[in-house]
Amino acid sequence: MAEKTSVKTRKRLTAAEVETHQANGTIIEDDRRRQTLWFDGRFLDAQALKTDQNYFRSRLADVTRVIGVGVVQGLMVTEVQVKNNITKSRTVAISAGHGVTPAGDLVYLPEDLEVDLANVAESQLLDASFGLAELPRQAMHNRSGLFVIGLRPVEYAAEPITSYPTSITGDRSVEEGSIIEATAVTLIPYPDQGARTELEKRRMHVAKEIFVDASKKGQPADILPVAMIALNLGVIQWVDPYLVRRDAGSVGHDIFGLGLSPRVLREAFLKQYNFHLSELLSEQQNGRTRFAASDNFMALPPAGPLPVEAVNVDDFTQLFFPEDMDVELTIIPADELSAMLEESFSLPPLDLTLTGDEYESTSILIMIPLERHEVRQFALSLKSVIQPLKAPVPGMVFKRQPIWSLTDLANRRLAEPAQSVVDTAKNVWRKALGKTNGLWYTRRRNLQYKAEIVSIPVPITRDEEENEVQVEATINRVKVQTLFKSITDRSTIAARAEMMTLLGGRKFIDGSNILVRAAVSEIHSFDPERVNRATVVNVATRFTKSKLGEGVRRLEDLEATFRDDEKVVNSVSASGKVPELDHIAQVLSSAKLKVFSNQLLKAATTGTAPEKQVAKLVDDKMNELKSPTKIVRSLQ
Repeated sequence: MAEKTSVKTRKRLTAAEVETHQANGTIIEDDRRRQTLWFDGRFLDAQALKTDQNYFRSRLADVTRVIGVGVVQGLMVTEVQVKNNITKSRTVAISAGHGVTPAGDLVYLPEDLEVDLANVAESQLLDASFGLAELPRQAMHNRSGLFVIGLRPVEYAAEPITSYPTSITGDRSVEEGSIIEATAVTLIPYPDQGARTELEKRRMHVAKEIFVDASKKGQPADILPVAMIALNLGVIQWVDPYLVRRDAGSVGHDIFGLGLSPRVLREAFLKQYNFHLSELLSEQQNGRTRFAASDNFMALPPAGPLPVEAVNVDDFTQLFFPEDMDVELTIIPADELSAMLEESFSLPPLDLTLTGDEYESTSILIMIPLERHEVRQFALSLKSVIQPLKAPVPGMVFKRQPIWSLTDLANRRLAEPAQSVVDTAKNVWRKALGKTNGLWYTRRRNLQYKAEIVSIPVPITRDEEENEVQVEATINRVKVQTLFKSITDRSTIAARAEMMTLLGGRKFIDGSNILVRAAVSEIHSFDPERVNRATVVNVATRFTKSKLGEGVRRLEDLEATFRDDEKVVNSVSASGKVPELDHIAQVLSSAKLKVFSNQLLKAATTGTAPEKQVAKLVDDKMNELKSPTKIVRSLQ
């Protein structure tokens, strides 16, 4: 049987073998890894026990560094809020949590901590006693500049006990009996050449130094940095945790020497940019959020958020990126943003300090995140899902390349045909921009992939005959044969195919009669003369949401009348508000849903126009459920 309690992990060398290796220079000693060799008859002394303690602490630190260094949980630094968003000018709060210093030591805060930076003597003496800085010449309340807030593992002796004599003539004394480990909060000056009046601008310089130039100034190995602050005569100007805070992860650096920074640094860059951008947007008192990125940043991560106002919907220009960059607009399913961000970590950051010629090889794609069921509708309404964006800079003729002018001379300038004010592609783009609270951008690769090399499209087919039988059975079950025939008689082939695809979904085949009748009614009411594919797609956008039908099912389970009473089904379906009704039934609690269902039944069974009463009831409830929207720009 294998021995599992006393397995030897290292080969024990003899004295002769050690001498041979030392003579040949083939043995490397680690002075930190020195254990006490215990044996019967050895005298136990304090030094031997200290040696063992140091050995295990060194082993633990090395193992911890292998796992990863940085913040494991919590330790978020914020300004202390009092009332009405007013902050204490000298106080920060650090949330409870724990982390690992670059040296492998653990730091731990068991509960939230408020640190008063005006506690002059304590903070100054702590910095000097730890050797992080010379004794300051000025009081804390007069200190200005950039500082890193760090957590340092410390220890101190306490709990005195009696020390007995070690010799016959010795006397008893009192010695500290315990070594207590603790975590100390300290400030480390960040060395830079800016003046205190430039604190806001110095923030973007420091971001470029750290994330692009990989500077590690002001970050000792035995301290876990958790935030950077700017002080002006002791008053906090800004707090940015992500400039120096790093989540626990690998400290590995460049792979193959190609200049790729560690992943934790790239992730921190995205978080810091998002944090800084959110602060800038919240500080816009006049509501103007259009600004050039170079006004507040010297570098940008390869992908990240940006405000909707970055795109001018009047002339489709953008001011955020430098005018020499190639910038285009597109749409993307919102659930693919995470994959886009993951891919961007392999791309270099955007350096905004370059010259115009150096930007010509940089291409940016601005993305409008939409629900997946809306992407197809917009894609079918556009000839191309790519909209070029120009920079609103007048007098750009001097930057035009000669080939562009020659091309313009070769082409005849013909008047563009008049376009419909309602159905232009730009109006479709404006509608898409109006449906989102925020945009995202990503740096595009210069290396283009050919689709025929990556894959070959393979059409996916199914048994159309079986599907048609199921759709026909559903139409007969809901008793909308006349309505359905009226639609098919005046619809295009593409519209009929789109309608069969819609009604052939499982949520209609196996779902509620209300859903089927509502979808057919909305298609029928769009255009009395001709039904085209765009009409069906518009309806399909409303009826193909991922959780559509769950709310109606809750209503039917609560009150069977919604399933069995034909008059109620017809009134609710004809209201044109079934998707909204389904959403209401999903979010209401059981008690509130019971009250609402009674109101809905009353509206659907009384009066001369019950469908209008149902529509008004649903609209009123939707307005009641709506709360003031707040744009949330966060990666966490």
